[in-house]
Amino acid sequence: MKRQGCIAGFFLMISILLHADPVSLVALARNHQADENWFTAIENYQEALRENPSFLLAWHGMAECFYALGEYDQALSHVDEALRLRKDDPELMNLKGFISIGRGEIAEASALFSKVLSAWPNDIEARFGLAEIELHTGRISSASGLYREALARNPDNRKALLSLALLSQESGNRAAARDYLEKALQYHGENPQVFYFAAYIAILDGRTDEAERQVRRALSLKKNYDEARELLAVILYRSRRYSEVISVCDERIADKRNRSSAWYMKTLALEKLGIREDALVSARTGLEVAPEDDILRSLTEMIIIDGLPFEDSRRRVWSAWHGERAKLFEQKNLSDQALYEYRRALKLYPDDAETRYSYARVLLSRGYPAQFYSQLEFIQSLGKSTTTINDALESYGRLLSTSVHRTWNIDPLYLDKAHTSIGLFYRNDPANVMHPDSERITASMLAQAFSYNPRFVVHEAKSPVQSYSEAFRLSRERGDDYFIMLHYNENDRDVRLVADVHVSSTGTKADSFSVFRTGNDRYPNALRRMTQVLVSSFPLRGTLLKRLQGDAVIDLGRADGVNKDAVFDIVDARKLRTAGGEIALVYEKDAVLGTFTVTVPDEELSGGTVTRSGFYDRINSGDAVVLVPEKDEAADQTDQEPEQKTSPALFKLVRQIR
Repeated sequence: MKRQGCIAGFFLMISILLHADPVSLVALARNHQADENWFTAIENYQEALRENPSFLLAWHGMAECFYALGEYDQALSHVDEALRLRKDDPELMNLKGFISIGRGEIAEASALFSKVLSAWPNDIEARFGLAEIELHTGRISSASGLYREALARNPDNRKALLSLALLSQESGNRAAARDYLEKALQYHGENPQVFYFAAYIAILDGRTDEAERQVRRALSLKKNYDEARELLAVILYRSRRYSEVISVCDERIADKRNRSSAWYMKTLALEKLGIREDALVSARTGLEVAPEDDILRSLTEMIIIDGLPFEDSRRRVWSAWHGERAKLFEQKNLSDQALYEYRRALKLYPDDAETRYSYARVLLSRGYPAQFYSQLEFIQSLGKSTTTINDALESYGRLLSTSVHRTWNIDPLYLDKAHTSIGLFYRNDPANVMHPDSERITASMLAQAFSYNPRFVVHEAKSPVQSYSEAFRLSRERGDDYFIMLHYNENDRDVRLVADVHVSSTGTKADSFSVFRTGNDRYPNALRRMTQVLVSSFPLRGTLLKRLQGDAVIDLGRADGVNKDAVFDIVDARKLRTAGGEIALVYEKDAVLGTFTVTVPDEELSGGTVTRSGFYDRINSGDAVVLVPEKDEAADQTDQEPEQKTSPALFKLVRQIR
């Protein structure tokens, strides 16, 4: 009987397509839409509109499908067509409101939902829309109140129950979260999405076995439920069942090859199993279908850097991608981005003379001839020098002969300028479903970005810490000045990177820095900006290297942000300590031996004059020089997430409840 029904359905579909009846086509599209087969539904709606361009239901359906796909511009144009045919329809206005939220047009969305509620006070979708706006702006309590109002009108409403479960969990009220989930399961025991969210909340609680049981229930109700399969792979990964992770990922890829998260999880599992070659094949394929997946690319580069010998030709291939991007940024005079990409390229393949020369040119354009010169010397040491390089070495060698380091006969290359020690730690966020273990990858990338600044030594944790106290203990035992707890959160459009800076001696949280980025290149842009924010926030400390009467030289220069006429305190290094509750250096007044005023700021060193404090001249080589940086006002202006304070992942989850 089932087979006969399928055959009958097949012939019905053929009949509909042959006769091109708009009503039948829309009915067929609705069925595909209910199965979340968005692309086929859109095709059917388009066919219906070709037959009847004024078919309201087709325009409405098209808008819903494009909204579900996250194509908000397309969704908006179709819902506007529908509203042209039926002005002030509450269902259409609500849909336009949700689309407006997706486009970041919060005021427009609020006006639409308010308009609906003024005419239809009991409209539950408009109330959900206002709740979503409250959630978008970080007002979880207000959002929860609106969902509860909706629940009071409709006690079994699935969207309200699941939303309240998520928000209660986010607020730390696990008991309430479970209560809402139990009610959702009671009223909607045949709905796979309810079991999906039950699994999600279970994994947040660390109840891995329960999470697996619930997600498999979801899949038993809907075999092709891809979000559930994605979550199952994460659960299996956290249970260290890497072979099973690969099987689930292969199922997802077989259904739809361009699933970036499946390729990422497969690569991650293969890395954990030590199957490096297969991991690289998986990563390469994943980046072919989703070249914008910067976390997958970063994971791949970690595997290459840690596992492939320098002479392996694949290093050059992966390096070239960054080299090409660097050239494009250089052409647009975006030197920060160009430097970042050239450094990534050289990390992968250090012996690429062409890339290194291009990198050297950018350094020169930034006003760093000494660094330019040292890069050319490296190329020469590889035996890859050219006439152009040899001529440049000769020319800039003469130019640098009058530099501070030549005048004082100091080679900056052999100076130890690392006066600030930082421990870099992370914990794996159980809510991170898109890119599990991305915290480890991000910590590694941030440590590499710091490695180009000789003022810092960064001790990167290779595995997650279980608690803040573990990070505190490890950092204090090592004698770090500070330790950073790194947090990473994302959805498919936005990333947020948070660095909580603690003083290692006391464990006190000194400051917290947040960087939010959206759009293309959001991940590398967030990493670059976080590096800048952190570097600018630490006190500028150096050493008095040499002194001759009233003249002296210190191991800080223009590359460290030192300018002419800057005044440093000269301090007895033995009496200098890290502040207990803030990012600062503290010392008593009697520890100040004098001041150093910069007269010639060079690249790596600065010459200047010394003025002693008091009657006795107690200033010696090896004394510390300290300049506390001014507050980075740009960070306050540009690094706050626009309006949204709720985590991107939570906001995405609430929006996908249907």
